[in-house]
Amino acid sequence: MASLKDKTALVTGSSRGIGAAIAQRLAAEGAAVVVTASQLGPKSNYTGSLEETVSRIEDAGGRAAAIACDLSDGEARADLVQRASDAIGAPIDILVNNAAAAAFMAASVTNLAQRRGTFEVNFHAPLDLIVQALPSMRLRNAGWILNISSATSSQPAIPYVGPRAMIDALTIYGASKAALERATTGLACELSGSGIRVNALAPTAMVLTQDAAAFAGVLAETHPEQVESMETMVEAAVALCRGSLTGLTALSRDLLHLLQRPVHGLDGREVLSDAFSVEGRG
Repeated sequence: MASLKDKTALVTGSSRGIGAAIAQRLAAEGAAVVVTASQLGPKSNYTGSLEETVSRIEDAGGRAAAIACDLSDGEARADLVQRASDAIGAPIDILVNNAAAAAFMAASVTNLAQRRGTFEVNFHAPLDLIVQALPSMRLRNAGWILNISSATSSQPAIPYVGPRAMIDALTIYGASKAALERATTGLACELSGSGIRVNALAPTAMVLTQDAAAFAGVLAETHPEQVESMETMVEAAVALCRGSLTGLTALSRDLLHLLQRPVHGLDGREVLSDAFSVEGRG
């Protein structure tokens, strides 16, 4: 429970979903966490907010701070890591690039602005934050960078699970995540021997977040292998926010099998399943 004591973390896109859950679990492991999204309060049509994420962490005895930042704006994010460091009172040890954006439409009908918007948040923003975080990590000869990717970085096998239109609509999003994965492995090689670990992690299947619950609930009934619990993804993410592994572009279930790591609840205490039945619970 204190494996990340004296460590600090910055988690983007952490007002809800995977980002909020990763932030909560890192705090449960002892890290002081800075959470960020485009605004502090809840967005319309979405559940969760940065304020709620901070409250959950603090209610559990953890330490957290929130910073509103629009990652699609290069100027707005230009000093985000320094602002996070100032907010928490220490350099950032762990950077989790979770925030993502997508124009859900077939590649053949997208325009330049839509493609740029997707790559701005999914590729350029993570790289900008990494560049900002590296100097202090180099000074301390230690750091952990985790880029959250997606299985859509590769074209799914035929026959598709789900409507063809849905698969086509994820092409540009997947392309941005493929670029992020390539940068991840390149950075890991560049930083070899520095003590800074760089990895990418994608859910093996659709994660049972609140926003995905309605669709995922139906999918779980017909294709249970296409759905995984929030705790499964978070467990795999936390495993890459410490230790010596670097240069991986892994899927959550594969990593947990490789490490034979049990899945814990978001409080880091309760064991939900063993390493060979990593579904945990939704």
